Amino acid sequence: MSQSKNRINLNEVSDKFTEELLTDILCKEYNGKKVQLTDWDFGEGFVKGDSYMSTVNKGKIYGIIDDDTQQHVQVNFVVKAIPKNIGRRKTFRSADFFRNEIIFYTQIVPKFEKFLADKGQSNLLCIPRHLISYTDGENDFIVLEDVSFLGFGPASRQNCMDWSECTVMLKALARFHAISFAYRDQKKEEFIKLASNLNELYFDNHTWNWYQRFHERLVGIAKHALATEYPNSKAEKQFNSYEFGELYQRCCKCCDKKDAPTSVISEGDCWAPNFLVRDVGQDQKEALLLDFQLARWSNPITDLSFLIYSCTLKSFRDQYFDDILKTYHSDLSNVIKSLGSDPEKIYPWDLFMKEVKEFSVVGLVFSLEAIPFCLMDPSEAFDLDDIIKNDEAVNVSDVMTVSNIKTSIGRQRLADVIVHAVEHGYI
Repeated sequence: MSQSKNRINLNEVSDKFTEELLTDILCKEYNGKKVQLTDWDFGEGFVKGDSYMSTVNKGKIYGIIDDDTQQHVQVNFVVKAIPKNIGRRKTFRSADFFRNEIIFYTQIVPKFEKFLADKGQSNLLCIPRHLISYTDGENDFIVLEDVSFLGFGPASRQNCMDWSECTVMLKALARFHAISFAYRDQKKEEFIKLASNLNELYFDNHTWNWYQRFHERLVGIAKHALATEYPNSKAEKQFNSYEFGELYQRCCKCCDKKDAPTSVISEGDCWAPNFLVRDVGQDQKEALLLDFQLARWSNPITDLSFLIYSCTLKSFRDQYFDDILKTYHSDLSNVIKSLGSDPEKIYPWDLFMKEVKEFSVVGLVFSLEAIPFCLMDPSEAFDLDDIIKNDEAVNVSDVMTVSNIKTSIGRQRLADVIVHAVEHGYI
């Protein structure tokens, strides 16, 4: 077996990430043919801060077909693995998040794929292909197709969306949610059983102790931004009127409405860095969703509102907010209809707008965390393996030491989402 210069020991990823597993991936990708593994290599890891709950690497697997040694084969992949650092994975509850995402890919995605294939609409599921995964709480990993070779690239963490990028993300999100709406409409009991496999990992009473101190810091940053940029404003007074933890509890109630007829399987961490976008010609783009560690069974507005608040500026919302809602709902309705259900019965516009008002608090509260991280320079990202040096969990707030936002434009970006939520009666 030849060795490339970027080859690493597979157990650096996971003790369960083996040569046999790479061979299985090759065989699966080449229709079950017997394949000999000849080599593998890994490119650069992702930027610090791109994933606190996991380690992420891109790689290639090389092989030859057993009965045709002249036929060389290759698979490009991305592997997301639970951190080797025990203290880090305990601190961030990585095992919970990996288990949830692997449930999504292994139990929910195959059902969605069959549902769509039966209708001749397999293209509606806009996610990277799952190749293989493993979970035991200590050696977890997920291997996905590396879609960068198909032309997909990330949206920037720092930059906000323009209208072109926004519409393509809205279309992908609407398609994803529409699958749940149609599936539930046509196979209600099966959908409920399927969605029940997911766990709420962020906005739930059992996670409050884990999140409380960090949330308190984030609320403090938001109050500082409001006091500095919009002193004595209606938004500042309204935001400060809530007792600490009250908005978090509202989010918990929103995310607990699993049995509501409009609850779908949602992405959970729906901001621009978790979309991949590519050009498809004639000024058209398409997007994929990725990272389902926070996937939940909840109202679709929990996703939509987070995308809006975490990834748009006030000037953009002033111009396009109504269009965002109309575009999402129109795309959602069209896909529901194409899948054989009646969108006017399932999710009419009036009900959608009522739920925008009820559930947008989730996107607002989650963006209190996301926006300060959006504004961080990559050089400020936390090197968790350097900070967490032993096997015990530490408080998240002792690791994620975010500070008040230094720039006026940054403070305005955070304060403006609160102003918007107050003006629209969301809080």
